[in-house]
Amino acid sequence: MLSKMRMQGEAVVITGGGAGIGKAAAAALCEMGATSIIVGRTEATLRQTQAEFHAKGWKCEVFAADISREEDVARLAQWVAQSGLEVKAIVNNAGNNFSAPIHELPTERWRELMATNLDSVYFMCRDFIPLLLRAKGPSIVNVASTFGVIGNAKMPVYCATKGAVVNLTRQLAIDYGAQGLRVNSVCPGSTLSPRYKGYIEKGLVKMEAVNARIMLGRPADCDEIGDVIAFLISDAASFVTGATMVVDGGQTIH
Repeated sequence: MLSKMRMQGEAVVITGGGAGIGKAAAAALCEMGATSIIVGRTEATLRQTQAEFHAKGWKCEVFAADISREEDVARLAQWVAQSGLEVKAIVNNAGNNFSAPIHELPTERWRELMATNLDSVYFMCRDFIPLLLRAKGPSIVNVASTFGVIGNAKMPVYCATKGAVVNLTRQLAIDYGAQGLRVNSVCPGSTLSPRYKGYIEKGLVKMEAVNARIMLGRPADCDEIGDVIAFLISDAASFVTGATMVVDGGQTIH
């Protein structure tokens, strides 16, 4: 099995790859021998992550883009196509959230999160699938959330976008399975990303209450999610497609 986890420099494009789960996934893929192409809005953050990876001898490229914008994704796809790298996979990880009951939710905020969490997945899949179909053993991993399979208070648009990502994943697996393209989603539970740590520091998340709902008694570290993403991309997961991988320490089983 370990040989199936190894990669030979093939490229994987990871959106939101400069920090958090995206960075952890990029690191795991680099350890496996991939070239990680990390994408995000803030070039300075991407460059810092690239420098960390290069110091470990890993292959990493960066591309600054707002993937909620159709034209930015088109630029990214064109750049990757011209890079000469074989693109084995994409990881649609970029996303955002905020809290408000729907009767207090302004239209612009609804559309903003729809663009970041859902439109971006559409743009990335549409523009990269033609490239992926040229590769050997290609795959897509869409990062959704446990709130894509259950509800959560005061998060109507976040739950709607992540639920849509889960079902879009299944649909794409149907359309492209015969062509050898695998498509899976990962649904993280509470994860100690920089954003989540910020919520804790501000008192917006009460860890005692969170831990009480998780069977393992703690939130995930980012690398525990990143490792699952890397596994799904690897040839060790060659018969896994259309799956919804819930990685939540048992939070949603009761």
